[in-house]
Amino acid sequence: MARFLIVATPIAVSGTRPRLGRIGTSETVFPFGNRKEDCPEVKISITYLYVILRYGYPHRIEDVFRALPDIRKLGFHYVEMEGLGARHLRSMYSNRNRLLKTLDDLGLHVHNFCIVEPELVSLNPAKRERAIDLFKVGAELGHLLGVETLHLASYTPPVHYLKAKPYQLRGGKSYQFVNSTQVRIPRGFDWDCVWNALVDSCQRCADVSAQYGKTVIMEPRVGEVICSVDSLLRLIEYVQRRNFKANFDTGHFSAQRENIPLALAKLRGHFANIHISDNDPADSDHLPIGEGTIDWSEFFRVLKNMKYDGFLGLDLGPSRSMRDDYRKSVERVMSVACDLGLTVEI
Repeated sequence: MARFLIVATPIAVSGTRPRLGRIGTSETVFPFGNRKEDCPEVKISITYLYVILRYGYPHRIEDVFRALPDIRKLGFHYVEMEGLGARHLRSMYSNRNRLLKTLDDLGLHVHNFCIVEPELVSLNPAKRERAIDLFKVGAELGHLLGVETLHLASYTPPVHYLKAKPYQLRGGKSYQFVNSTQVRIPRGFDWDCVWNALVDSCQRCADVSAQYGKTVIMEPRVGEVICSVDSLLRLIEYVQRRNFKANFDTGHFSAQRENIPLALAKLRGHFANIHISDNDPADSDHLPIGEGTIDWSEFFRVLKNMKYDGFLGLDLGPSRSMRDDYRKSVERVMSVACDLGLTVEI
């Protein structure tokens, strides 16, 4: 696979910064191999949210094959993918050879694969067992794709929502982050049962993933069982699997009113992937980098000190200018990286 590196380190040329390749164009500076050996290398990728917003939730398998060339034209070499429920995941698995060839032809690497199946945390053991069987399909597909991580979510607790659920995905192209909810607690609700079902599911998914040498990561999302740094740390402690870690998500953590650099420090050694978007804690929107309140200079300074060398998945929310949002976000990340002497691959 052809790879290109942008070494975002200051150079003395009349006091100017190095010219950066612009996303969506053929401009790429500094061919791979010019990185500073003592500098950790992070990789910018694009999450599957881009595909969901373009083609709906869920979407057809043909939409997947339409999205991948578009992602490559945006300038990305790294991508996350998802199996959106049983039908969508099995369709991707059935088309695995075509998918592998398409990715290879485009020079795209899938580094994270998410198995989306709410029944993984069902309180009904039989339903949870069927969901684990589906996870096994996703784990095999992720292994064939060569991913580094397999991705889980904790979903909303089994209470009655009077309006929309917090992380709302609707049929077709309708999509929204819900900023307020009202619930009614059903008779017989037991939080310990909810928690134990989640722990059991995570343990079993981690054990399946270990057979392929993969790490499982848990996504924190506003309003779901796992929504904060401390809930993630508690879950990791309960699951007790070396290959079970967190997916660090700046947008969701900010919406949860976590301090992002402090959250990094608290989760040090416990995360294996990062989603980046900006946010204003007044709502849950995933904004382009630089358009919210997150302190990106301190975020990247902490990452550099940690010697993080993994992926940064751009995870931007709905917009009328999606392509421009991704372009601007990459350029802003590169600007901060330049100031800090970070090495960034796209």
